[in-house]
Amino acid sequence: MQFHRPVRRHRRGRAALVRPADTMGWRGPAQLVLVVGLVLVLALCDGATTNQPHIVFILADDLGYNDVSWHNPDILSPTLEALAREGVILEQNYAQPLCTPSRSALLSGRYPFHVGRQDGALDPHMPTGLTLNVTLLPERLRSAGYSTHMVGKWHLGNCAHEYLPPNRGFDTFLGYWCGMIDYYTHRRSGSLDFFDGERPLFELDGIYSASAFTDRAESIIKGHDPSRPLFLYLPFQNVHTPLEAPAEYEELYPATMNAARRTYSAMVTALDDSVGRVVQALKDADLYSNSVILFVSDNGGQVHSHLHSQNLYDEDSRDGYGGNNFPLRGEKTTLWEGGTRTPAFIHSPLLERAGYVSHELIHITDWMPTLLRLAEASADGDPLDGFDQWPMLSAGQPSARTEMVYNIDEKLPNAALRIGDMKLLWGDNSGSSDWYPVLEALPDSSDRAPASAWRSVRSSLGSLGEYPVYLFNVTADPTERLDLSSLMPETVQAMLERLLELSKELVPADVPFPDPRGHPVDGVWTTGWCEPY
Repeated sequence: MQFHRPVRRHRRGRAALVRPADTMGWRGPAQLVLVVGLVLVLALCDGATTNQPHIVFILADDLGYNDVSWHNPDILSPTLEALAREGVILEQNYAQPLCTPSRSALLSGRYPFHVGRQDGALDPHMPTGLTLNVTLLPERLRSAGYSTHMVGKWHLGNCAHEYLPPNRGFDTFLGYWCGMIDYYTHRRSGSLDFFDGERPLFELDGIYSASAFTDRAESIIKGHDPSRPLFLYLPFQNVHTPLEAPAEYEELYPATMNAARRTYSAMVTALDDSVGRVVQALKDADLYSNSVILFVSDNGGQVHSHLHSQNLYDEDSRDGYGGNNFPLRGEKTTLWEGGTRTPAFIHSPLLERAGYVSHELIHITDWMPTLLRLAEASADGDPLDGFDQWPMLSAGQPSARTEMVYNIDEKLPNAALRIGDMKLLWGDNSGSSDWYPVLEALPDSSDRAPASAWRSVRSSLGSLGEYPVYLFNVTADPTERLDLSSLMPETVQAMLERLLELSKELVPADVPFPDPRGHPVDGVWTTGWCEPY
């Protein structure tokens, strides 16, 4: 097994362009003017920089609220914590409940229910992808002069060439198309899903994906022309299942830990090392001083399997799936805070104010307008659901948003809405609705939601039907333990009416049946077998 460790790079001194005057044998002022002019031209060509900031967006996969060291000292993530504490920790950062919807929201600036991506993650056999009717963030940045690169997980459609990263605004792409692969073989269901552009990468077999991605990121940064702004999108595989980590990282954690939690924690530390290498590469390339580094998780941690109805704490599932969001309620796939409130920070020398924790509201759709503003790029055309949050991020001003839609999914059905401090949940939110402390070696029981919490409230809005409704003040009660719906019926009614109004804007969920044409060919997942739309 090959695994690349961080390498220290030593900067070399630049050779002098001009020798001291007393050794050059000057013959007159004309020669002096000529040489000085040449020196200035050479210096400008060699060290030209851009006023537009370099943007590095690091997206962790399934990293839970309780899976970073600034929330949990049992996790070893010193690089991430240092970057976070030197920047701004975003304690009210929200994403969608799972992979595809979050990536759609990030790159389009639209709520998933506005583009048909609100219901679940894309299966590799589905003949669809993120609609071509929206202009994505990398397309807009490239139009503004950026060099755009993607390294990592796509998961926004692979059935047609038009859906793939090189046709959605990225100059280069190395990574995988589907939602989950083996970390070393880079295969899903026995077939390769690892590409450079559209070329299958058989030659990287056996290399841990985080290492392969970081190698590529370092190469991009090292070879980048500093006169152009850089956009590097790094959606890492870590810490999504399957649980796999190099032994050297597992050995950093006690052998007495719950087995899944130990491997998962090691995967966080491996991610931490990779981020450290990327930041060091920026410094070595003299790009760091004009860089904005963003770190966000795409959804909450996965506590148990979503493929089976078994409970995590049953004897048949005692190891769990490693992730943790405690003390928040719920997990990945849910609209509870544990499924949607994720670790995040911004780190940049360009921040006016840094070194603090922000409790201002920010949603994953906000990154697009915020980054377009920084890049001096056009936001004209497609309507955006996100808000420009740079004044909040850079100077500590109040959030630009007071309302946030967690999701509206007509198929489950369920929905959640936040207005100010208040959060309303409606519909079927029964799955994974408890509080899940970190599992020890031998788990006993979860912190169960009281049975009395499950009650049906019929809204006077008949079209909403009879489904459970919850109301929480998530500023005062971020763990969602005190349901206020019976105490504040007028607030419930007003928020239900707002939810019904928003639901009129819903684009039906685009979830076609799997197509057998999507099966791998000769051991490789393929594209070009569906019609894009």
